[in-house]
Amino acid sequence: MNHGSLWERLVRGVRWSWIDERYRSALPADFDAMVMTLESRDRLHAKQGRSTARVVFHPPDQNQSGGRPLSVYLKRHFQMPWLARFSALVHPNGRYSPGAAEWAHLERARSLGVPVPDVVAIGERIGPWAGLQSYLVVAELTGCKELNEALPVIEQSMDREAFESLKRRIVKEMARISATIHKARMFHKDLYLCHFFLDLERLARDPRDVALTLIDLHRLQEHRYWPDRWRWKDLGQLLFSTEGVAGVSPRDALRFWVHYKREAGVRNPEWQARMIRLKAARYSDHNAASEPGAAERLSEPVGSAD
Repeated sequence: MNHGSLWERLVRGVRWSWIDERYRSALPADFDAMVMTLESRDRLHAKQGRSTARVVFHPPDQNQSGGRPLSVYLKRHFQMPWLARFSALVHPNGRYSPGAAEWAHLERARSLGVPVPDVVAIGERIGPWAGLQSYLVVAELTGCKELNEALPVIEQSMDREAFESLKRRIVKEMARISATIHKARMFHKDLYLCHFFLDLERLARDPRDVALTLIDLHRLQEHRYWPDRWRWKDLGQLLFSTEGVAGVSPRDALRFWVHYKREAGVRNPEWQARMIRLKAARYSDHNAASEPGAAERLSEPVGSAD
């Protein structure tokens, strides 16, 4: 990675990129040059100077070599705070852009033994002057589905005993993943059920083979001081996100806590569990107040008729 001199970054601007060699042949030869202007409406989500979209690349020699299309999620950041722009200009190795930061988070989690999506490519544009842009490309989790959508469908296709057995394995793996990052004083800050993806293809081959992948680590951060506060936030989010999900029961939440507190070596588990429940209740109350018409409902007299 050549970041050039401060003068080069300031006056002309520089860019750097990294591509996983396993995926290079599936990407266009000029990928780094065209990635920031590439257009895709597939699952596009764009706001406040950033965008995320699904993109499918077809290898140029697909017909001759039998190469498979590559499905990815492209995250781009076009506008950033002035402090991040200035910091990247002065210290280009600092991972101040969201793309470079999430790359570091993914690799940190992977080094801990947490299953995360493969990083296909990453790049930054630093300068000229106070310019800063970044992109991150992660491989799509083909054959996988988020747990909040997968569990209700699976429940309908399995007998009760088999489904409960499967959930026990899923819960144990979720607890292991959560405890692993927390023991390292790393906290997800978006630890919802929908960010755990279950590999349905592997499950179809072997019902005992439970493989989960944790996604969206852009907010992952280390907190050495008062880590319990961030534990309550993560696990409160997770508990809240199970509300109303078909196939998920209070027994599953209790089973998760039993595995988690053992894996993470939680002290004062009763008090910790109480704080997590309080945090989940706050999320639930906030969500209810944010629903359309909530203000009107809350202002109605108790017992009022429709």
